[in-house]
Amino acid sequence: MDSLIFQAMAVELKQKFVNSRLDRVVQTTAGTLVLRFWTGREKVHLLLKADGQGTFYQTRQAHPAPASPPRFCQLLRARLRRLLEMRAEPLDRIVHFIFAGADNERYDLILEAFGAQGNLILTDAAGRIVDLLWRVDGARKLLPGEIYTLPVQKERLSLFADRAEVVSLLDAAADSQAMARVDIAPMSPALAQAICIERAEGYSCEAILDRLQETFSAGTFAASRVAWDGHSGLLPLLLGVHGFASVEKFADLSAMLEETQAEEGQESTRDLTARLTTLVAKQRKKLKKRQANIAAESDRQSDPEKFRIIGDLLLASLHQIKRGDDSVEVDDYYQSPVVSVKVDLDSKLTPQENAERYFKLYRKAKRSGDHHKRRLQETKEEIAWLDQVELALDEAVSGEDLYQVQLELESAGLLKKTKGQLGKRQTVAPEDQLNQAVTPGGLKLFWGKNSRTNDYVSRRLTKPDDLWFHAHGMPGCHLVLKSEGQGVQVPEDDLLCAASFAAGYSKGKDAGKVEVIVALGRDVKKPKGARPGLVTVDSYSTVMVVPKRLDE
Repeated sequence: MDSLIFQAMAVELKQKFVNSRLDRVVQTTAGTLVLRFWTGREKVHLLLKADGQGTFYQTRQAHPAPASPPRFCQLLRARLRRLLEMRAEPLDRIVHFIFAGADNERYDLILEAFGAQGNLILTDAAGRIVDLLWRVDGARKLLPGEIYTLPVQKERLSLFADRAEVVSLLDAAADSQAMARVDIAPMSPALAQAICIERAEGYSCEAILDRLQETFSAGTFAASRVAWDGHSGLLPLLLGVHGFASVEKFADLSAMLEETQAEEGQESTRDLTARLTTLVAKQRKKLKKRQANIAAESDRQSDPEKFRIIGDLLLASLHQIKRGDDSVEVDDYYQSPVVSVKVDLDSKLTPQENAERYFKLYRKAKRSGDHHKRRLQETKEEIAWLDQVELALDEAVSGEDLYQVQLELESAGLLKKTKGQLGKRQTVAPEDQLNQAVTPGGLKLFWGKNSRTNDYVSRRLTKPDDLWFHAHGMPGCHLVLKSEGQGVQVPEDDLLCAASFAAGYSKGKDAGKVEVIVALGRDVKKPKGARPGLVTVDSYSTVMVVPKRLDE
C-alpha cells in the first residue's frame, strides 16, 4: 500500500464510513483490528492493520473474534460510538478516525502505518493519549497521558498543494525512476510510470495533475493494477493505460488491495504464529522420541560386563557350538553355584566369530556411556530451548516480535531462510527489544522477549552484583534488577516486584503463585556452545510471588 493508494483510500472510505454507527470491534491478531459499522442501510467492516506493512481498507472477508478481547480492543468498545470524520496526513502514512464517544466526547483513533511496526493510538479531545496498541518510551514518547505529537516529517512537496514546484520537478525528470525518487508526496513507481506514459503521448504535467486533483476531489476512483517492464503497481485512476503491458480493473480500492494481498500470499501474524507453533510442536515431538530412544539404548548398554562374560563363556564352550546354531546352552561359571544359561547366536557366524561379536558389544557399550549422557543432555537442552521459543510465540504482540522468533528458527536450521522483502529486513538490536520497568524503590528492571534478548540480559546486561530472576522449573524471561551496587541488600519490596514480573512473563503467568529463582549475576553462567537463552545457575534462593505484567 504505497502513499498514493494510502491517500486515495482515506478519501474513498470517508464516503462509505463517515456518520456510521460503530457496532463491534474485533482484534483478530496482535496488530489487526476489524471495526463493524452500521451505515443505516448495511453492515460494513473496516480493517486496520498496524503490524508489518500497515494498511487499512474495507474488508469483505470473515474475521472470527478471539475468545477474549485484548486490552486495547476492550477500550475501543467502551469509548467509541459513531465515526464523525476521516482524514489522512497529506505527507505521511497516518490516518485519523474521529469518533463521538458514549459521553459525546470526541476521540481520535490514529493509525500510524510506517516503519517496521506501526501503531494504533487513541487520543481524547485535548490530544492526550488515552491508550495505544504498543507503548513506546523512547525519543518520541507514546504513552498514556502524554500529548500526542506527529513524528518529524521529511521535507517533501505536496503533489496537490505545491503545483508550480511539482510541475517543474516532474518536467525535469528524465524517466519514471528519476520521477519516483523526487521528494513529492504522494508518489509511487506506478504513478511515475503513468505520468511518463501520458507525457510521451503529448499531455503536459500540468494537465495530468489536474486529472489527479479532480479524481481526489470527487472521490471517483477507478482502481487498477498495472504491469510494465517486469514491475507492477496499483493506481487509483485510469492513467497511461495504453502504455502498460497489462491493466486489471477492480470494483474499488479496497477490493483491489484485499485481493492483491491474498494473491501475494501475505501472511497474517495469526497465520505466522500458527505455522511457527506447529513447527515447534513437531520438532518437540521428534526430540521427545529421540530422548526415549537414547534412554532405551542406554539401558540396554548400561552393564557392559555382561557382554564380556558371555564372550568368555562362548570361548570356553566352542566345542559345543556348530555353525548354523541360533542358540546354545552354556555353564555360567561366574555364578555360584554354576548355572546353565541360554545364549543367542548369529547362525551365519562361526563359533569364534559369535564370541568376538559379544566382545565388540562389550567395547561399544563401554564407549557409549559418555556418548549417551552427552546426547541426552544435548536433547534436554534443545527441548528447553524449544519451550522458550514457544513462550516467545505466546508473548509476541507484533509482527516484529514474530519475525525475531522466525529468524531464530531459521538460524537453528528448522526453517528455510526467508526470501523476498521480509528476508531483507535487518535484525533489531536486542537492547531495543527489552521490556523494562521501575521498582517501588526506583531501581531499573529489564527482561527479554525471546531467546536472543534473554541471552543479552544474562550475558551483557547483568553485572556480578545485580540480581537475576527466572521462574523456577518452567520457561520464562531472564530478568535483571540493576541493584546499583546493593547486591543482596536490595529492599524486599524491590526484590518481590522484580520476581513478580519474572513470574508474569513466564509459562506460569496465569497461575495464582509462581516460585522464582533469585541469584547474583556472578552465579549465572552460559555453558560453552549452549543455545541462546540457556544458562546454568551455581547458587540461588527462591521466592513465591503473584505474577504481574506491565498492563496491570
